[in-house]
Amino acid sequence: MLLAAGFVPSLLSLSALKSRALRKGVWFRLNPAARALVDAAILYLKRGGRVKSPALINALRAVAERIMAMTSPLRVLARALGQAIARARGIAVDEERAIALGIQWINTPKRYKSPIPVMGT
Repeated sequence: MLLAAGFVPSLLSLSALKSRALRKGVWFRLNPAARALVDAAILYLKRGGRVKSPALINALRAVAERIMAMTSPLRVLARALGQAIARARGIAVDEERAIALGIQWINTPKRYKSPIPVMGT
């Protein structure tokens, strides 16, 4: 579960979630019903409503988890690649530097990549 158990859909959290999904390009890969649910909840909250239904909260939580799962893997992959590159080069890096190294590796064309040496082989 990517989100905490106490997820409360607010206008700010749902708007941020939708903008993140649009920015990452996963909004239109979602189920149309899920998109409509988020849009309807945002409109309802903009007009001063309050989401109290446990079923609606659970449905919005499921959509939020789906969006987070669709937008997060690149960062996780980039961190793992960055840490492998740092180990191969024998340098110590923090999490953000590892992510930066991983993203640089992912964005480098295949023509210019050298294989990552794996320690222990």
